[in-house]
Amino acid sequence: MTMMLTKSKTGIKTGEHADAVTGVDSLSKGSLISMGFVSAVIGIWAVACLVAAVVSSNGPLSLMQGWFSAFTGQ
Repeated sequence: MTMMLTKSKTGIKTGEHADAVTGVDSLSKGSLISMGFVSAVIGIWAVACLVAAVVSSNGPLSLMQGWFSAFTGQ
């Protein structure tokens, strides 16, 4: 009993797969850019709030003293 091995082509077009991967890559890149932008805005907002707190409490030592007294209730 003999067996024959044959090669066959499946008909997959590589251009179609490349277009789908390119679309996913551009979507991932857009998501990464938007997440980075939002993170930067949140960080800038946090620093601005901290600076405003230091200014309104007349210095960083007064801010820390006020925070600890509020935290401990004294």
